[in-house]
Amino acid sequence: MRHFKLKYTYIFLSLLFASCSFEPYEVFTDERLEEYEMYDYYVDQYGNEGIIAYVSSDKKCVIALSLDESLQSWGPTGEEIYKGSTEWIDIHSVKFGVAMHQAMMSMGIERFPAQNWCNQKNMSEQYPRAGSWRLPSRYDFSLIFGTEGQRLERVNAALKSANGTPLEKEEMYWACNEDIDGYITFNDVIPDYDQANRAVTCSPLNTTNYNKDRWIKKNQYLVRAIKYVYYEY
Repeated sequence: MRHFKLKYTYIFLSLLFASCSFEPYEVFTDERLEEYEMYDYYVDQYGNEGIIAYVSSDKKCVIALSLDESLQSWGPTGEEIYKGSTEWIDIHSVKFGVAMHQAMMSMGIERFPAQNWCNQKNMSEQYPRAGSWRLPSRYDFSLIFGTEGQRLERVNAALKSANGTPLEKEEMYWACNEDIDGYITFNDVIPDYDQANRAVTCSPLNTTNYNKDRWIKKNQYLVRAIKYVYYEY
């Protein structure tokens, strides 16, 4: 199987936060039950277990990764989920992943098995929010594992210590990103995009399937849930 390192950028989706106004340094999610350090064991109020897989150097971003994983399809084909503007700005925003979760909830979360598996950790919560368990974006993966997977061994060591399932470095996991025009390119390959039928697969080493037929949304790949435990804008 040919895997290629990815060059990518991310979409800014302010429209899904239109009902909220965030000032600089305002906290818009705080799910902390205690102060956390990298690779600490984590359990939320519902009993969902994970590890703290990322803490930013300024302590303004804390992400939990689930101990468990599942094998799921991404969702139905023939339908574009993201229909907003594709301005390529705010590459370090968490808003895209949250926005995709919100969009899928509004369309019927059961139609999107990968996201639905993650969302079930939120129990009966009706509305997705920044602190909800959800399907990671490419950006989330890069924070947790590093741009070339350099943190994978430490993540796996923490998962094993917490009796969780380690990630396989060559296995593909679903990201919440669709195959949007201009989003991912391969060197010396004519660009080919099919947002309605494909979504992005990625490994913890930041590789993907070169053959985009393997990106078809109905295919099954592994799924791991994340949760922003704390984020200060």
